[in-house]
Amino acid sequence: MAIKALIVSFITSIIAVGCVAFPEDGYDSRGYGQPVYRDYGYGQRYDPRYDRNNDRQRWERERAYRLQQMRIEQERRQKNWDKQRWQYEQAKRDQMKKQQWEQHRKDWNNKSNRDHRWDNRPDQKQWQQRDRQNQQQQRDKRRDERKNRDHNKD
Repeated sequence: MAIKALIVSFITSIIAVGCVAFPEDGYDSRGYGQPVYRDYGYGQRYDPRYDRNNDRQRWERERAYRLQQMRIEQERRQKNWDKQRWQYEQAKRDQMKKQQWEQHRKDWNNKSNRDHRWDNRPDQKQWQQRDRQNQQQQRDKRRDERKNRDHNKD
């Protein structure tokens, strides 16, 4: 049992010392007390344009911006088209209403012209008789005038 305790404590101390001796936070002291940060291959001459992660992120940002601008432009065009379509339909409706009103007015005028009870005329038959009488009187007048002219010539 004592041997097991010694082995466990020995292994624990090795693991603890190993974690302190080999930290994973990107630097080591190299024995001088000053931490030396690892650059993982990125030296002073490193150009971030070649970093593929940055390229990918930049490309995605630009793509998202372009898509957003395209969506905004498409919505603007759609609103403009909808507005023009509504104006066109409104003008068409107004024109149809005007035409219907004009047709209604013409029909009403025609109906009122045919409908003699609205006139101050007597019964239709009497009116027709009066028309015939007037026509006959006019013919008689013309005939008398011709006779008078013929007699005056002689």
